[in-house]
Amino acid sequence: MADHAQDRRAGDERRIRLLSVDGPRAELALSEEVTGAVAAQIEEVLLDPALRDVSEWVFDLSRVRQLDAICAYALVRPVTAAAPPAAVHIRGASRQARRALHRTGAEHLLTFED
Repeated sequence: MADHAQDRRAGDERRIRLLSVDGPRAELALSEEVTGAVAAQIEEVLLDPALRDVSEWVFDLSRVRQLDAICAYALVRPVTAAAPPAAVHIRGASRQARRALHRTGAEHLLTFED
């Protein structure tokens, strides 16, 4: 699996971190302002061929200050496109992040945890 923490510009390397992969379950943490160009980095991580067998994702958003619609779509698009769709647990999302995720239309596939 590619090391997604490497080759990032200063400030970006801590916004997206693949915390663990344990068989079919993986945990991704995002932090700070998750906006704009970060969407491509999110999709790069989620579409890594080494993670194609992941069927359950945990997205830790407890340290996200801002999540824009583009990045919300980037989070849900790869995991909902899987057949069958992956289970997605959203941990620690602020009200603003929940609204952004709701706008994707995939909220029915997401489980929100505090």
